[in-house]
Amino acid sequence: MKPFEYGCVVKGEVFCPRPEIESILASNMESGQNTVVVGERRMGKTSLIMAAFSKTRKCRLLYVDLLNIRTIADFCDRVASAASRMGRGQTFLQKTLSFLARLRPTLSVDPHNGMPVVSVDSRLAENVSSFDDIIAMIGRFSERERVVVVFDEFQEILKLDNAGQALATLRSKIQFLSETCFVFSGSVRRDMVRIFIDYNSPFYKSAATLTVGAIDDDCFIDFLQRRFAVGGRKASRDFLLKVLETANRVSGDVQQLCDAILTETDGKEILSSDDIGRGIERILKQESSAFEMQTESLTRYQMKALLAVARIGGKFVTSADFIKRAGLSSAPTAKRALGALVERGILYRHEKEYKIFNPFLREWIVRIS
Repeated sequence: MKPFEYGCVVKGEVFCPRPEIESILASNMESGQNTVVVGERRMGKTSLIMAAFSKTRKCRLLYVDLLNIRTIADFCDRVASAASRMGRGQTFLQKTLSFLARLRPTLSVDPHNGMPVVSVDSRLAENVSSFDDIIAMIGRFSERERVVVVFDEFQEILKLDNAGQALATLRSKIQFLSETCFVFSGSVRRDMVRIFIDYNSPFYKSAATLTVGAIDDDCFIDFLQRRFAVGGRKASRDFLLKVLETANRVSGDVQQLCDAILTETDGKEILSSDDIGRGIERILKQESSAFEMQTESLTRYQMKALLAVARIGGKFVTSADFIKRAGLSSAPTAKRALGALVERGILYRHEKEYKIFNPFLREWIVRIS
């Protein structure tokens, strides 16, 4: 096992524990308290959810990744396939198919991992009435033991053409499943707020909220020191504070940078601040093509706004100073450009500040300008 892992669900020794929030979430799962888990991308939400579930007793997990769904049929397919993998044996799979009989499910095998894939007839699952069958199936699974349903990237449901009706129907069905716990995880804060905090939303105040932010510095540093030790390196507290700052304290980015540093310091025992630069250079070499693709279609004003955020930060973006230093013509132009960058997933807003999702993209932009 590598000392550092990122870009996937991590567990065991490569997962940095968060005992307090794990305990709260595990307790909610066991008691049936529906929960919203909100945090920016790469903060480790999914790994945290899995760690919390591992602490529960007599619960079964139904994990559904909703990233990039576009239709209700997509939603139903994701839930159906996830359900088919909940248990072992042909009997469990047959039950899944029988529960969805009205939607005419078909069974295939994923050629990459050999796992069963259940799909429903898109013509029968094209409207919200198909939620009746999907939620009823989940209810049947919950008859013998509590089922914890994790809807990851739940904000994607807002991309459906009839999102409002879909949310209202889902809420009306879910509220009757008292033996089922739903965990709604999302990485687009404004959309999750729209679903769970907006007074006019069907899901308003329907679940407890847990925010996954940066890991406490002391806990993270202790964890990173142990992982570097596994790789034969000694990392001081000051060194690791610089690593955390460089990677914006985002868990996945921190581990990516640490992995790059480890690779670039083969044969070295004690790490120094220069090694952070070596790690960044390695990442930029690996990802420069992806960064080029991500920014090549940006307009001139969008690129100027992005460069300004990278260089001077994303506060006070309508001020005369920001507009002048960015080379933009007016405050409305700045707001339109920044808004477009948020829609593209390059920037996000946090506490009235625009930030670049990827700290290594920020470094790349500054270097090429």
